[in-house]
Amino acid sequence: MIVSETPEFHVGDRVWVYRDSSYGTVESAVVVDTPADRSLRLKFADGHRNHLRSGRVELHTPCRETALTDR
Repeated sequence: MIVSETPEFHVGDRVWVYRDSSYGTVESAVVVDTPADRSLRLKFADGHRNHLRSGRVELHTPCRETALTDR
């Protein structure tokens, strides 16, 4: 199960992915798919993709703001 204070993610949202229980390792990623099982498909800054089914994820920049800043 994904743990987050963000109730819902959308394609294009930029998120922080916390890689360990102490929240010491953080990676930035973009949501590329939101399957019905409430998992997330993510694309990371280095180009690799991951299907995240559990872990801690928080919203960094909503897709609406991302679209405006990427122009």
